[in-house]
Amino acid sequence: MTDPVGLQTSKYFNVAAAAVLIFDYCVTFEAEVRLTWGRKWGPPRILFVLSRYVPFAGALMTAYAAANSHETNCAPFGDVSSGARSLSIIFAECLLILRTYAFWGRSKRFLAVLLTYSVATLAAAIIVSAAPINLNNPGQSLLCTFEGARSSAIPYGLLMLYEMVIMSLIIFKRYRHYHDASSAIIKTLYRDGMLYTLSIMLVSAANVIVDASLPLAYSDMLDTPQVVAHSVLASRILFNLQESNDRLDELSGAEDLEPGRIVISRPVLFQEALHINIPA
Repeated sequence: MTDPVGLQTSKYFNVAAAAVLIFDYCVTFEAEVRLTWGRKWGPPRILFVLSRYVPFAGALMTAYAAANSHETNCAPFGDVSSGARSLSIIFAECLLILRTYAFWGRSKRFLAVLLTYSVATLAAAIIVSAAPINLNNPGQSLLCTFEGARSSAIPYGLLMLYEMVIMSLIIFKRYRHYHDASSAIIKTLYRDGMLYTLSIMLVSAANVIVDASLPLAYSDMLDTPQVVAHSVLASRILFNLQESNDRLDELSGAEDLEPGRIVISRPVLFQEALHINIPA
């Protein structure tokens, strides 16, 4: 029997997270217009737009499902909602991959290894998510009840492990090659990368605990908060990077951080490293 208190708590969390996403969009809309509109399109900007706007579909659909969990024909709607949430996370993580790739000096070998690991992690998460297992009541359907499955903890655990790997790569590169760097760009990349990975790790860990240990009525409690965290943090990362570039745009000269590497303190060259085009 479903715990009504847990189910109601789960609904409140998801609806509140959707409200937070809308509020954050209103607060940062001016920054989006100032820092992204009018720029040339490239992979980072495309990923930014996707990671910023696709979450609205996932969050609002989840909020609707929370308010109408009594409907009997909810499977197609739930699949689309789950897909939108998953895509939101993937787009935000792709933006982080590009930033990590630039931080590692645009190493093609590094990018190939990172993409291989990312795809393997994504494939494992999709396989587990596609076949939810209700360990408490194997014969009970999880559809239309706004409840997840115990196995939902596995994709969040994989995401947490993935973020730990990314954080380790950022820390290693920072202290192996850029420990004496005073560039504002380097500091922004490192600070935002650490903030993003640590925050996502904490939210993912909370999801693992909820899905694995609490009653199933609570299992979907942090679905929308996870998506909102990815979207909000990804937006902040790009905004901070663009602001750092704009502050340095009038500076002349260049500073080589490492022989044979990109000149990362010069905004134009660093934009080329990230494939972001800033108009003169």
